[in-house]
Amino acid sequence: MFVSPRSLPLAALLAGTALPASADISPAEVWADWQRTLSTYGTTVAVGSEERSGDTLTLRNLDLSYSFPENGGSFATTIPELVFEDRGDGTVEIQISPEFDIDLTGIDAETGMPFAFTLVSRQPGLVTIASREGDTTRYDYIGADVSAVVDGIDVDGEELDFDIEVTLAGASGSYELTEGTPRTFVSRTAGEALIIGFDGTDPADPAATFEIDLTINDVEGEGSGTVTALSGFTDMSAMLSEGFDSEWELTHGEADYTIMADSPSEVFNMTTTSGSGSFFGSISPDGLVYGGGNSDLTVALAGSEIPFPQLTFSMAETEFEFAIPSVPSEEVSDFGVLLRLVDLEVSDAIWGIFDPTGQLPRDPATLVLDIVGKGRWLVDIFDPDVADDLEADEAPGEIESLTIESLALSAAGAELTGSGEFEFDNSGNGAFAPAPSPSGVANLELTGANALLDTLVSMGLMPEEQAMGARMMLGLFARPGNGPDTLVSTIEVGSDGSISANGQRIR
Repeated sequence: MFVSPRSLPLAALLAGTALPASADISPAEVWADWQRTLSTYGTTVAVGSEERSGDTLTLRNLDLSYSFPENGGSFATTIPELVFEDRGDGTVEIQISPEFDIDLTGIDAETGMPFAFTLVSRQPGLVTIASREGDTTRYDYIGADVSAVVDGIDVDGEELDFDIEVTLAGASGSYELTEGTPRTFVSRTAGEALIIGFDGTDPADPAATFEIDLTINDVEGEGSGTVTALSGFTDMSAMLSEGFDSEWELTHGEADYTIMADSPSEVFNMTTTSGSGSFFGSISPDGLVYGGGNSDLTVALAGSEIPFPQLTFSMAETEFEFAIPSVPSEEVSDFGVLLRLVDLEVSDAIWGIFDPTGQLPRDPATLVLDIVGKGRWLVDIFDPDVADDLEADEAPGEIESLTIESLALSAAGAELTGSGEFEFDNSGNGAFAPAPSPSGVANLELTGANALLDTLVSMGLMPEEQAMGARMMLGLFARPGNGPDTLVSTIEVGSDGSISANGQRIR
């Protein structure tokens, strides 16, 4: 089931945390600012009753609703009680009902079917303290456990058998909002563990069940940025043009992830564990960045379709990152891709499938790819209609330059390394027109290739004539290097479309 991403920010805002505010610290003024903030984002607010008793403001049956543009669905909730209490020391204590329902409806973007579900927000014991210094309002919150439970999923009038629960155990954190145009924020969240459970029945086969469990320990997150007044977070391009930016980072300790599926025809189990890791991202008019990684990853697979009791593989380190421009521009911006898979090891059961006698070196495999460059978008990548508006031969963007900072692949006793730099002619008049026309140089080094080919032939995995053809191809593009079983190659692409290897023209 697809849930429109436009419904998520507001749902997350209410699922277990107090709403952010920007006001002096008195109960009435805090509540007035909450109403201002909600109305800024197009939320309808209705209060069943409002009671003032001494230094305490109590709201009962607080109704919040929002309709997303372009038939994107709706959001509605009723918070039974919300209490603002002056603590007598310049701060305000805020208490929200320990449980309330959030109802979301919409249309599945892929199938066109209507859907509806209820998100039960639970935050027993959650207390938020509001304080103020200068133009900055700070909210410190702490609660035993904060959770959200999805209940009653309905698609096209049919109730689905799905149970989903997300819990942040031992939650604590803070939120700071500073007045200005635009306003800025800093958010911090920590928890002993993030626990996600998901189980249910396949709608197409009631006899097929599944269960997914994820536990991430020692979670800490921090985010910051600026907030624009555009309604509903629905138009990212407009928000960016108004100065919106946000960056965040999440770190965690050990994590466990399991998937279990059971049906009359198939059984499948996967268990994943990892050590510490992190995820990070940012979005601003300067670009979009996303990345992360972890250590000591281990995956174990078992099932009726797997011809062994269990298959396992592990990696000592994983890392990924990509960065791209975020808005169309006449000027080029930086982009990049980084991928690191370090010390991949597979179980003997996997090796035994194609190398039962152990002829191939079983050293851990590693892949590193680090590419940077400069380019620009010609279209708005956040516009959902862009793909339909582009002509078949029309590119959404242009690459001006590309640099291979590092290329390294090692496996089965062979290793390939390389680097390179290329410029691109986007005028449409280059040698490879109408495609962008590259020019530049790449340097490659390959070690252990001949030994690997000999081993594959002796194992019967490659016929001798195919190995001979591979050696001939290597001879065309490479020359002997300084070390044993080492080949090097310099590939040059000229602006006239010529391609040469080690000074010998091949195109």
